[in-house]
Amino acid sequence: MTFALKNQNFSAERKMVLKKFNKGIRQFCGLGTRATFVCQTDPVDTPLLSAADKSSVPVWATGGRIQLSIENYAECISVAHPHAYQAPTDNETSLPSAKTSGRKRCGNSVLRTKTYLELLSAYRERNVELSKIPVFLSPGGGNDPEWRLTAVEETDFSIASGIVLDGFFHSGHEESTDGQIADKNNSSLFSLLLAVCKKLPPDLPRFLTGVWQPPDIVLATKCGVDVFDGSLPYRLTRSALAWIYPGWDACNTSDTNNATRVCAHRPYIAFPFDDSAADSTAVLYTTPIQSGCTCFACQRHTQGYISHLHIAGEMLGPMLLMIHNSHLYYRFFEDLRLAARTNRLDEFFRFVEPLRFPRELLAVDKTNESKSASVSSLNGTT
Repeated sequence: MTFALKNQNFSAERKMVLKKFNKGIRQFCGLGTRATFVCQTDPVDTPLLSAADKSSVPVWATGGRIQLSIENYAECISVAHPHAYQAPTDNETSLPSAKTSGRKRCGNSVLRTKTYLELLSAYRERNVELSKIPVFLSPGGGNDPEWRLTAVEETDFSIASGIVLDGFFHSGHEESTDGQIADKNNSSLFSLLLAVCKKLPPDLPRFLTGVWQPPDIVLATKCGVDVFDGSLPYRLTRSALAWIYPGWDACNTSDTNNATRVCAHRPYIAFPFDDSAADSTAVLYTTPIQSGCTCFACQRHTQGYISHLHIAGEMLGPMLLMIHNSHLYYRFFEDLRLAARTNRLDEFFRFVEPLRFPRELLAVDKTNESKSASVSSLNGTT
């Protein structure tokens, strides 16, 4: 099952418009019959700084930070009327602006999140419409093992329809003088995730945000996670990268090492091509992004044409990449579900382990370059 993920900043900026529209965020966005889920923050864009306090949480909108009281947060959910939403939480314990999070900061995260839940529960009792919308609770605690487990033990999950696990894998680097904070660059975070999942109610779905590398998704699945934020196609498209994923079936042989070599050959294509590709122009204009791929982009267009679209700053370039990357992302999850059903997650992990995308490539936003090129052409400049 897939659902449309909308951030609370979208509802906060358009609160009065949504209230007047009075048909919910799904119809407002033209999403048809697709289920909608409202989360507090965008899993792709890390907040610039921590701004949570005892009675309000920040959401980061186009114009900057919007500080929402818990009542305002609940009102935004009421007018958006999604199929489910994330309860307010203090999850900004590990940000690039902070040199260290520390156990005290993680402890404050637990206490504040607990207070938010109490305020939200009181508001739900007074608002019949809000009480009908399923809520996913999000225990705090950052990457501190003790505080994370304490948060799970002290959270009342009686009103929960699911659980959001966030704040684990922020872009910032966790450091602590006492060495008790989990480091995202080794396996300790997944050990912590496994320990947390074991303490969670088994009947509630677990939604993990901030994990998008294919090998990490498999590891998180082994830990007990059920739902992911699905941001990888957007991340790749934003950086003008096309995923090359032949599929587990295509390489699913008894020789796992051979399968890994086949799928590690070229995991992505970067657009646009440089001048060194000029010698193979004829090949590029007759070759799709990935041979055998059944997506619209590969069936109708070639690598050379998509490269040209990116050079020209045409909107169609990123659109075709998004179609292709989303198609392969669905295929990846089909393979993941097959591996889970057949008890072969370890084998599937070895298969996708080479498919790790360089962070420095994904840090580049080439959509802004396309926008700049389009504006320049409209203004008659070069």
